[in-house]
Amino acid sequence: MAPIIHFKCRACESEVQISPSPTDRARCPNCNADLKVVMDDSLLDRNMVTNCVSCGHDALYLQRDFNRSLGMAIVGIGIAISIYFFSRGKPLQAMGALGTTALVDFLAYFLVGEVTVCYSCHAIYRGFTKNPEHEPFDLKKLEKYGGRTPRF
Repeated sequence: MAPIIHFKCRACESEVQISPSPTDRARCPNCNADLKVVMDDSLLDRNMVTNCVSCGHDALYLQRDFNRSLGMAIVGIGIAISIYFFSRGKPLQAMGALGTTALVDFLAYFLVGEVTVCYSCHAIYRGFTKNPEHEPFDLKKLEKYGGRTPRF
């Protein structure tokens, strides 16, 4: 997968998508705002995220690259099927539906890759080398670093 960066335009809040390149500007496709970005050497040379391109902060975390709405839909459908079977007096089929839902969730967890996300501006970095300094999401860090103003 080619490395790609998704972040929100500071002017209109629409999504901006860029590839790593030695530039210090990006243009919003919606409002044509000229956005300052900082591509550091680790991003360009080693393909590893150390600082956020959009806001400049270094507080980043790892998460699975899976659509949350789709995940919730899968679980909701599994629960609905299970309730249907329970209401018909078929507890084995109901448990089978829940077990199948859990199996699908388990497989999806291991089949999808990881992305790096900025705590401050929620920029998403897909296709980059995993930085060993980044850990999974931590609510305490979000409270500490979330919503900070950009450094530039």
